[in-house]
Amino acid sequence: VFNDTAIMCMFTCIKELRDGKKKSQPKKLIMAVGYSEVSKGQKQTDESSIPKIEPFFMATASPSVFIARCAAEEFDIEPTSLFVERRPPLLFKNADFEHVSAKWHNYSDRKEHGLGIPTNKIPEVAFLGRSNVGKSSLINSLMRKDLARSSKHPGRTQTFHYFAFVKKNVKMKSPLEASGFLIDLPGYGFAKAPDKIVSTYQKNTQNFLLDRRDFGLLRETFLLIDARRGVSQFDRVIMGWFDEAAIPYTIILTKADKVSMSHVKVLANEICMRYHSQLHSGYGEQSPIVHITSASKKIGINELMATIETDFASAFVQDVENDLKSE
Repeated sequence: VFNDTAIMCMFTCIKELRDGKKKSQPKKLIMAVGYSEVSKGQKQTDESSIPKIEPFFMATASPSVFIARCAAEEFDIEPTSLFVERRPPLLFKNADFEHVSAKWHNYSDRKEHGLGIPTNKIPEVAFLGRSNVGKSSLINSLMRKDLARSSKHPGRTQTFHYFAFVKKNVKMKSPLEASGFLIDLPGYGFAKAPDKIVSTYQKNTQNFLLDRRDFGLLRETFLLIDARRGVSQFDRVIMGWFDEAAIPYTIILTKADKVSMSHVKVLANEICMRYHSQLHSGYGEQSPIVHITSASKKIGINELMATIETDFASAFVQDVENDLKSE
């Protein structure tokens, strides 16, 4: 975006400032609006002739969802055609939820699998985030009932919790009759628990995610980031681990009602910029979609439901294709 003269000027000034040769020469530095060198006696470039820098994100039909610009351009997607429908999708509209984690000990899957969870073809999506990011509250908003334990104390969730999609007015005899699962994973970061316990359940979370990946059941992991705090070093470490482990993930900004929309856009731009680098490097598992949510204000909840419904629908299509190949 910068011309050669401007770049040389910038590096020369930075070097001289570091060497103590110049204490202050702001006019010799790059002017953000001009993208060129502005020296004494030289007229500043007319703003109307300055090329605009496009953000790394684009708006969809919903103000609660952004998509990486490079993804829209690379895959010929019209962003405004996405998330047009903002009512709860049929999967959620016709479903009820039940907390089923405590029931796994009744089934043979516990014997054939150490974690005591199912190895069938029921699709799953998992939610992970730093302690106190609002994960349990967001899951409760999706289910429209308070099944996930929400607390003011960080790190309350220390085990894996399965919430089953069940048909309304139908009594589920077995968790294996569910049409899908939402999984509430233990948080990371500053949980109020002894270090040894925190280390153990965070290691268990990694093993759990790798296990579900290997079984092909985990359709997506949603990484929750507090919009007030932005992307932390903890979050970057987790994102890097997802990339290395080949586990697809989508980023959700929580508590968006606590910050301005301009702040949200800065975060979305940072996240989409990271996707941009992954797309062009061919390495990484981050989704180009960024969800903006608030559990307390019900912002972005229906749009997140739509994404989960798409994940489950793709799992069904994939199972049908695999069955046809095996015939």
